Amino acid sequence: MHNPITRQDLVAAFILLLFPLLLFWSVTLGDKTLLPVDNLFAYEPWLSYRADLGVGLPQNQLLSDLILENYPWKNFIQESLANGQLPLWNPYILAGQPFLANGQHSAYYPFSLIFYFLPLSKAYGWFTVSQLWLAGLAMYIFLRTLRARRLGALIGGLTYSLSSFFIVSVVFTMIIAAAVWLPLILAVIEMIVRKQEDKGLTGYSPIPYIAAGVVALGLQTLAGHVEMTYYTLLVSAFYALCRLLILWRNQATPRFALRLAVWLWVMVFLGVGLGAVQLIPMYEVVSQNFRGNSATLAQVRDWALPIRRLATFLIPNFFGSSAHHSYFDVVTWQWHALTLNAQGQVNPLCPHCTSWDTKTSVEAGAYLGILPLMLAMLAIVQGVRSGVWGQKFVITHHARCGFVIRNGYL
Repeated sequence: MHNPITRQDLVAAFILLLFPLLLFWSVTLGDKTLLPVDNLFAYEPWLSYRADLGVGLPQNQLLSDLILENYPWKNFIQESLANGQLPLWNPYILAGQPFLANGQHSAYYPFSLIFYFLPLSKAYGWFTVSQLWLAGLAMYIFLRTLRARRLGALIGGLTYSLSSFFIVSVVFTMIIAAAVWLPLILAVIEMIVRKQEDKGLTGYSPIPYIAAGVVALGLQTLAGHVEMTYYTLLVSAFYALCRLLILWRNQATPRFALRLAVWLWVMVFLGVGLGAVQLIPMYEVVSQNFRGNSATLAQVRDWALPIRRLATFLIPNFFGSSAHHSYFDVVTWQWHALTLNAQGQVNPLCPHCTSWDTKTSVEAGAYLGILPLMLAMLAIVQGVRSGVWGQKFVITHHARCGFVIRNGYL
């Protein structure tokens, strides 16, 4: 964001598109679909015809939400628009219920146009590729804003877009669409504060960057996943607070830091306001939800990821894989089927298990990849060898590595 777009940046953007396209080529350019149609045969009336059609158990039963919920939503939107109607009300569930007010269908999200112009059997694959590409671009822009080299920014973009979180969540289109925009929002915050640092004790107008942040946050809220919006705002607020405190310290005056804090609040207000067309009706529907007050705070906390799940940062299938139906035993150094009990017999109570832990591989996807882990370890080793760890530091920047030692600080 601080330099004009170059040919190298365009090459990086192409690579960020190429990798997701290669990963999902069979459901985009190929003849397959991302829709887990086999999961239908775990439920009636399809279940009764499973033996006649030779269909076995679903390969991955954790994907059922895509075919049981999201596909009917998108199909209902298509049919309503084809009939010249807005899908305000869904008459096909019980006695009917509000539809457009429930935001997880992502009907207002601009990239959902893919679902309105392509057959749904292909739209899910292309939508996934588009969102993973945007995620990589957003992280690339953020790292370039931090003045990382292009190669480092490219690796960071690939790491973010192809992380296990995104890959295991592709069947939840609203989740990946909402997670795309966090790095871009952080880049906007960084640029707003950075410009003030460059100006010194004079002010400037951050309106162009505020406008970019408003659009990014507005798109994020329209994706239709309120939980991800909450996480995005939380991370952005923490990052903004840290950068403003550093600005305050460097300029030894609260004036400009407080001024930018007000501008950032304006950005959040207007950004969430762009999504109000979805958020306000959703709030009204949620307030009528039968799940309201159905769980205590203690129960909600029990649903958090347990400490033992840190193992999956290094061994992604340590607790089992819903795709491969196995887990890795670090004692015997072997893979074991999740369907077997302690005696090595098929478990009749769990003929198609997906995990032996309280969280599934989809709910707890946290693996980054071999290369990012190796680079992170290398950074730690380099930091220890150079003796910079433990020193006081302020964030300034260097064209090569992103940081510079100035006035005795790192």
